[in-house]
Amino acid sequence: MLIVMTGATSGIGEGAATRLIAAGHEVIAGTRGTPAPSGVRELPLDLANLTSVRAFAAQCPDGIDALVLNAGMQVHTIEQRTAEGFELTFGVNHLAHYLLARLLLPKIIDGGRIVFTSSGTHDPDEKTGVPAPRHADALRLADPATDPEAGKSGIGSGLRAYSTSKLCNLMTARTLAARNEVTARGIAVHAYDPGFIPATGLARNSPWPVRALVMPLLSRLPLGKGANRLSDGADALAGLADGTIANDRVYMSLRGGKPTWPEPSKLARDDALCAKLWADSAAMVGLTA
Repeated sequence: MLIVMTGATSGIGEGAATRLIAAGHEVIAGTRGTPAPSGVRELPLDLANLTSVRAFAAQCPDGIDALVLNAGMQVHTIEQRTAEGFELTFGVNHLAHYLLARLLLPKIIDGGRIVFTSSGTHDPDEKTGVPAPRHADALRLADPATDPEAGKSGIGSGLRAYSTSKLCNLMTARTLAARNEVTARGIAVHAYDPGFIPATGLARNSPWPVRALVMPLLSRLPLGKGANRLSDGADALAGLADGTIANDRVYMSLRGGKPTWPEPSKLARDDALCAKLWADSAAMVGLTA
């Protein structure tokens, strides 16, 4: 199998890539600075620059069996911007992966797979402790200055930007899964919530107290109900990529190391909002809806 990945240099993505290579699959990973595991073919990719995203997609060959859109970032404010001027978390976690999915869809084989890494933080009912999304309005998320509900600074605004970007990943997956060019070709689309995993490296861009004190403490605590080990998350991501984990449903949530297929949040299930997010995102990256 040929598997194309983002986010293969750390956390569950690194673990999944290692497992896929060991199973004999070919893995191509978009990287920027940090090397991917041995055996992975690397192509340059900066998700904060859509020109780089397009160049990466152009270099990927035809015949892709699975596209794994796993990379994610979390920063503590909403002040940073992508090369195109979009809020950084929204631009990297959602827009870049939306564009990759659209550009690489014609290169995916019939019966192939697309996996977006989402998060249970998208759902306020999960009570993760991370501020839940207030909306999924792409125009306001891309430019928080236009959003009267956006906090302009502080870790809460950055965390909400993260949970909202993961909501956007899930909504994009739902919309993509229902499109004619996907259903007619038998392509499976999943949004994957790896659950709470203390040692993923996601908080590497967080303020010093979080990186130096909070995250090391969490990594030493006994795993609570529903929490997962890093190996659990990597195994499940690799299984979704190679098809050993499969289901007709889009949303998969890992709980206690085991795949579950729950209903996503109310916002994520709103088809009209999903369609608007799709159309607005298309306009932002220069594609038709």
